[in-house]
Amino acid sequence: MHENENQKLRLLQELQWVKYRQEMLDIIDGKLLQMREIAERVQIDNLSPEMLENLQDQINKMAIQVKELDEDSRKYVINMTL
Repeated sequence: MHENENQKLRLLQELQWVKYRQEMLDIIDGKLLQMREIAERVQIDNLSPEMLENLQDQINKMAIQVKELDEDSRKYVINMTL
């Protein structure tokens, strides 16, 4: 019976991680869509150099956020498996 309880706890922890990871992936997906919209806007619009620089800064910041979200959510699973 003790083994079944351990297995149940492990499965509940894995489910918790999957839900957390899915939330992070949804946020990442939203940021990637924003980045794509900015890139498409740059191709269509005739923007000033200042505006292009501003948009590039936005993309760079979002890219960093995406990387951090991905890394943080992966660390979460590593901690759970220890």
